[in-house]
Amino acid sequence: MKIRDTIRRAGRNLRQAKGRTILTSLAIGVGAFTIALAMAAGNGGRNYLDGVVSGAGDMRTIQVSAKQNFDTSSDDKPKKVGEEIITTTNTFRELTPNDRKAIAKIDGVEKVLPIFGVDMYAVVANGSDEYEGVMQVQYDGTAIDLTAGKLGDNNEILPGQVVLPHKYVESFGFKSAEAALGKKLTAKFTAPDGSRFAREFTIVAVDAQPKSPLAFYQDEFRISNKDGEEIARLQRPVDAPESYYALMVTARKDANIDTVKQAILGAGEYQAQTFAEMRTSIMEMVNIVQYGLMGFGLLAIIASVFGIINTQYISVLERTQQIGLMKALGMRRRDVGRLFKLEAAWIGFLGGIIGVGLAFLVTLLNPVIADVIDLEKGTELLQMDWLMSLVLIVALMLVAVVSGHFPSRKAAKLDPIEALRTE
Repeated sequence: MKIRDTIRRAGRNLRQAKGRTILTSLAIGVGAFTIALAMAAGNGGRNYLDGVVSGAGDMRTIQVSAKQNFDTSSDDKPKKVGEEIITTTNTFRELTPNDRKAIAKIDGVEKVLPIFGVDMYAVVANGSDEYEGVMQVQYDGTAIDLTAGKLGDNNEILPGQVVLPHKYVESFGFKSAEAALGKKLTAKFTAPDGSRFAREFTIVAVDAQPKSPLAFYQDEFRISNKDGEEIARLQRPVDAPESYYALMVTARKDANIDTVKQAILGAGEYQAQTFAEMRTSIMEMVNIVQYGLMGFGLLAIIASVFGIINTQYISVLERTQQIGLMKALGMRRRDVGRLFKLEAAWIGFLGGIIGVGLAFLVTLLNPVIADVIDLEKGTELLQMDWLMSLVLIVALMLVAVVSGHFPSRKAAKLDPIEALRTE
């Protein structure tokens, strides 16, 4: 019997038992739907977070800080009255100019910028009221979403320039973000002795409302690293040595970022992390959630295996005489077994199509999902992977065929004479 004829007969037999076929296919479809939706969520989540993390900083950037060796040992034994209690005082170690020079000499390092903490007292623009604000040094390579204006190459802010937070546009009396461009802004700072000094900046851009709730946004006035270094020096106590909380190290484009990082770690008591590693950590969390959802789908498919076996056994019992007649007319045992295996494959195929189809329909709700959790329009958190969906359907067909092995074997072994005598 030809394969094509066997496939047609298998489909015809399943149509004769529509109710049982649909219910069994739906059981497989539940698992297929869960797995397909988990894959779509994983793809969309990874692509979305990849954009967020990539926008947070250049993948060639390494954040370096001093390795802290805190003494965490403690003596928790009961103390007698009057017994001396020994305590350990830990201090936070910062980086120094010597650390900056040592790291700058490492092969593969393009530039080293210190991270400064700048305390700003108030800002004023266009003769408006003074507002307290936070001034943040903007490091090259880190992205800013702008609603007006533009920055230099590699998102660079030049000395004397400032990016205005969008929430201050109206407070400073500007009619629009575009109207603020080119205007002067005076920032006031407090020196260690309590005196105040001021710096004038030109507004070159206005940042935008963050597109993502994961963007860790703050309403900060952004200035260049050079201005930040100068202001931090003026705010440093007279006798205090120059120090930095951390360093932003940028590797050359032709250098291997991991090699540069290992060289930094080997150059002293440092701890370092790249933006690429931060991205990997976040992606691992997404993968864990995805695999968890796929696990539930797998459990549903395992449960449906027993449904396929039961369906096939019932089909064998109901069609015993038909099987006997086919064998009496010359149908070989392997053709009978193949017929039931193909019926099982049809059930797996239908279940896969139902599951993948339902998952695709859910992805059409992407605009609603983005709107509910306040994401940028056009964001797709669910993205179908059609190649993997095809693989899933084929895999379900194979699972169904394996599940139908024993029923098909029973059908193939039926004695035609005994089968024809069955009532």
